[in-house]
Amino acid sequence: MSPKFKYLLCGIIIALMALAIAIFCLRPKVVNIAYMTDTKYLPYMMVSINSAIKNKHPASQYHIHVISQDLDAEDIHHLQSMSKENVKIDIYPSQEQALDYNRLGRFESFKVSLQKIFIADYLPYLDKVLYLDADTLIQDDLSELYATDISGQYVAAVKDGLMYQFPEHIKEVNLSNKDFYFNSGVMLLNLAKIRKDDIIRSAVIYFNTHNEVFGDQDVLNVVFGKAVKSLSYKYNCNSVFFEEKDAKFLSNFFQESVPQTPREVYDRAIILHFAGHKPWTPWFIHSYLKPLWYSYTKGIPIKYRQML
Repeated sequence: MSPKFKYLLCGIIIALMALAIAIFCLRPKVVNIAYMTDTKYLPYMMVSINSAIKNKHPASQYHIHVISQDLDAEDIHHLQSMSKENVKIDIYPSQEQALDYNRLGRFESFKVSLQKIFIADYLPYLDKVLYLDADTLIQDDLSELYATDISGQYVAAVKDGLMYQFPEHIKEVNLSNKDFYFNSGVMLLNLAKIRKDDIIRSAVIYFNTHNEVFGDQDVLNVVFGKAVKSLSYKYNCNSVFFEEKDAKFLSNFFQESVPQTPREVYDRAIILHFAGHKPWTPWFIHSYLKPLWYSYTKGIPIKYRQML
């Protein structure tokens, strides 16, 4: 083999390797998303999933993991029928956990949400997942959020207005000195670190030794401590906060510029979260958000649309 041919062959190999690396880097990354639901919340979760599918980039790949309670075979069939190209849906039956639910006290309605504490166990093969509550609407692609670097942190989440709405509660759970108290309705979770540091065990111990716990949210805020990355309000935009307070107050609270009107806030939000009043209830009369939410009901199986 002549030296000239060797150089040519070497150049071709290097070029092919560079092309392979470029293709790998440009390959769509899978966005792992977790929800949890029972039969009551299934239709609303389907609306959230439909909004995520409708507004994702065509090349983005979503793998949706649903931790379910009391779903029957028909429910599971209809839920999986929502799968599309580049969207896979897997369902995991919830397990009874060793928790003293009597300790919830006035927060008894938060029982189902406590399954969030155990997501790292339900998805043992994942190092990272984006958790979303069922009462969310997703208005843009989630790949950028999912790419957020959370190495060294347990979670990336958005500051919760409970800090100024119920300061006495924050004080009760001894979180007054924390940088911020986050909302657990949207969480980018570092499952690998949660498992490595045995956080689930710490969460169970905390829950079973404290009374009047505000569901999973108090528990996770306590056990995650300061290993939390702050996200823009746009990733967990709760309508309650933006209707009650003005832009100046909220800009100071979230430490970022907030638009002057609620409509501008909602239009720019990546994830809307109806953590307070729900758009499917008769008393929710918001002239913009209610029809927006209902516009996404058209893409769910008709059986569940009729339940809304």
